[in-house]
Amino acid sequence: MHRLAALPLAFLLAAWGPHPEITDAGLAALGKDHPLLTRLGSEAGKLREYCWMADHRRSLRDDYYPDDYLLFPGAPRHYDHLCPEVKATYDPYFRRALQALRTETAPNAARWIGSILHFAEDTGSPPHAAEIRGDVHSKMENWIDGTKIRIDGYRPQLLGETDDAAVAGFLRRMDGLIAYSKERGLKLKPRVEAGDRPACEPMILECALETSRVVADLLHTLGTLGDPANRDGATLRGAIRSQDPPGLGKVPAKVMLEGTLFSTLADPSGIFEFRNLPAGAYRLIFLRAGSETGSESVMLEKNGRASRDVSLRESGQLLRNGDFLLRWENLKTPDCWHAGREAWEGESIPVHPGLKLRLSVRWKKEAQGGVAIRWRSSPDPQGGLSSDEPPMEPGEESRVVAVPEKMTHARVILRGGDAGIERVALAGEP
Repeated sequence: MHRLAALPLAFLLAAWGPHPEITDAGLAALGKDHPLLTRLGSEAGKLREYCWMADHRRSLRDDYYPDDYLLFPGAPRHYDHLCPEVKATYDPYFRRALQALRTETAPNAARWIGSILHFAEDTGSPPHAAEIRGDVHSKMENWIDGTKIRIDGYRPQLLGETDDAAVAGFLRRMDGLIAYSKERGLKLKPRVEAGDRPACEPMILECALETSRVVADLLHTLGTLGDPANRDGATLRGAIRSQDPPGLGKVPAKVMLEGTLFSTLADPSGIFEFRNLPAGAYRLIFLRAGSETGSESVMLEKNGRASRDVSLRESGQLLRNGDFLLRWENLKTPDCWHAGREAWEGESIPVHPGLKLRLSVRWKKEAQGGVAIRWRSSPDPQGGLSSDEPPMEPGEESRVVAVPEKMTHARVILRGGDAGIERVALAGEP
């Protein structure tokens, strides 16, 4: 029997409401001819969407997994967006955004910038800086008129002239933002508890305006330093041919360079490109739902250009990394799997009511735990309705299930992790 549950609305409302308006204000301060805007082109306008990136962790957008822009060897897990833990995101995501500007296409670079924007903007939210949770948190960061967020006349500051200096300057700038918003957050708390919104709005707006100035400095610095640091770098591009998996045809292949921080997503036609890579030998890893994981080796020369086209073998598998072999992000945990307290949870898979799916498991001799499917009415891991299938126990190798009514997404749940499992697969059943 399915277990059905609805998640609290409070979770959906607990977000710093003016993210897009803060991003817009920061972009406007750059001026029309700023190098960041030139580099990103039409993608610059999408930063007001991408600045939500870190709130979409473990979810599925229409044409990409946000975790592909949130998890990498420099940041192999998700972080709390409140102080003090959010401070751990500043250095790795700032550097990763710079790397994307220098080595990846504009859409990929914009999404990586969206990740660091979110962490920076969340820090400026009064309850985030003051470490306040609960109902007060939600009101404190949403009692604001976003149309008032303007920083006309502000001249963005360069946070440093080198990568290391810029990181140090960014950390100092963020410390200042925390102090600014924390002071106001503590003053706001009793006023919010008393329901006095008119008294709160001016201070909340102050925090949003200061956050916008920090965002302007961040974007200005990224754009200024975003030219290639390696003038002798190599270019690597190629085409990935693979079978479009049902429901995931818009989600492109991910390309990683083993043992490095370099990765990218191919475009909708399967073309991928890296620019300004250091010379040397690399092993490319290709990952896409519906295909087996592929790999290719390449030698890049100084100022060289190389091409690697690849055809991925069809698997029919809707899960990425169902054999748990790819551990690019973190050697302790396979990519595409979230290690929770009680179980591992796979990525979101689009489905529709009545669709039949086959769940298959190849057990090890020391098999333990169980494997189940968790249905959801939302692509987000904590959104909408949730329903669990009874788990498959060791010894049961295959089961056909039908998607329940109202459910639009599925996740495979590993109770006990991968300790007793060699491979798990989810595929459509004719």
